[in-house]
Amino acid sequence: MEHKSSLNPKPQGDGADMKTWANNMVNLLFSLASNKPPRHGVYKTHAKDDIKELLSEYESDLCEAAEMGYLDSDGITRMASMLYLFKDDSFENIWWRIENRVHELADTGDLDHYHLTNLLRSFSRANENNMAGSEKLFVHLEPSVIQHID
Repeated sequence: MEHKSSLNPKPQGDGADMKTWANNMVNLLFSLASNKPPRHGVYKTHAKDDIKELLSEYESDLCEAAEMGYLDSDGITRMASMLYLFKDDSFENIWWRIENRVHELADTGDLDHYHLTNLLRSFSRANENNMAGSEKLFVHLEPSVIQHID
């Protein structure tokens, strides 16, 4: 955690630099989540603690990235997939902000079938196969899903 600022330093200001920072942060964590070993053997508890510590360190940055709209549909989908892959149920704040951003993107029509598929899987199976999203999210995304079926 002591190298956080050197891995992806947070820029001052607003705009394109913040979008690049947010996407780089999500890509970094997604790479870690998608390449972590599926089973840790006797070290399972230690691995879960390390993941919890890592997400705790990045929680405010992830919330900011989702809440401020720095992530487009690809970035927010990757963030949801990252949390799904880490399978930690302690970070409702992040899920809530991802859900709010998904509502915004659904209203503007920026979610295609790839995004919908991965977002619905991430929200429905997030916390050890317990749902992280609200029913409102699934109802809101239903017309988009039906539209992409045809």
